[in-house]
Amino acid sequence: MRTIMAIVAGAVLLAGCGGGADESVPDPAASKTPAALSDLQKRVVALPKRLQDGVMLRAIRDAGLNCQQVTELTRVDTRADRIRWRVVCDNTQPYVVEITPDGTAQIRSRP
Repeated sequence: MRTIMAIVAGAVLLAGCGGGADESVPDPAASKTPAALSDLQKRVVALPKRLQDGVMLRAIRDAGLNCQQVTELTRVDTRADRIRWRVVCDNTQPYVVEITPDGTAQIRSRP
C-alpha cells in the first residue's frame, strides 16, 4: 500500500521536471473528472500519459501480475469514489486499475 502511494508521489514530482511534447497533450478523460476526487486521485489524473503508464505498470507488477509494458491505457467511468483505467499489457493482458481516494491501486484482471 505504501509502495503505491510512494510511486504516485514520485510520479507527481517527476511531472514537474519538464520534458517532452506529449506532456502538453490534453487528457481527453479530464472532462470525466468529478469534483469529489481526492488530491491523490487528481494528481494521477493530471499526470502526463507516459507517467500514468508508469504508475499503472508499477501497480500491476506490485500486485504480482505479469506486465512488461503498458501498450494501451484508457480512462473508463469512475465508480463510487474510485477512478479507473483499462490497461493492456504487452498487447495481450487486459486489466482494470482502480485508484482509491487514499491513493491505493487495486487491480482487476480481465482474462
